[in-house]
Amino acid sequence: MTLECLARLGPRGTTGREICRQAGVSHGLLRHYFTNPQNLLLETYEELCNQVITGLAAELTVPDRDAWASLDAFFDKLFSDEWANTQSLGAWLAFWSLVRSDPEFAARNDALNNEVRRLLADAMSRLPRRPQGSSMDDAVAIMAATMDGLWFEYCLSPNRLSRERGMELCKRTLRMLIPEGAREPTQPDTGD
Repeated sequence: MTLECLARLGPRGTTGREICRQAGVSHGLLRHYFTNPQNLLLETYEELCNQVITGLAAELTVPDRDAWASLDAFFDKLFSDEWANTQSLGAWLAFWSLVRSDPEFAARNDALNNEVRRLLADAMSRLPRRPQGSSMDDAVAIMAATMDGLWFEYCLSPNRLSRERGMELCKRTLRMLIPEGAREPTQPDTGD
């Protein structure tokens, strides 16, 4: 219910009382389940971040799946109905507005972004090739920015960018950064 309220009302309109009213429960019940009702939004943000990390990590750790297929599944999960929709976008926009003004939200946001990049770096480092023309750090940064931008574009306007096109562009970007079928570069003979 908190995410629905955030998507519709933004962070200022999403109070504990409003959430309880929308859910049809007493305000006392909110106090029972949340450590600090004033931190309801932060706890909700932390839970959402944990769900994102757990879901993406699960796609990268399926036994007997090769690294390319794992990253493709990672992109598919990112654009799934569960995560890529207008309600999710509304909630994320509300959270991102809090990131700019609240140090606790900023710290959690940094932790989420660092963890997503760590997951990407780990998965991309298992690919049989290395990035062409850039470092692995640069390749991960490019891939993260591509994912974020395409996800945002899809959620904002699915008529402009389809889910399938967003996933395909992520996969294509990865393969431009690290060509799937290219031969490993050979080291020049230095005569040693």
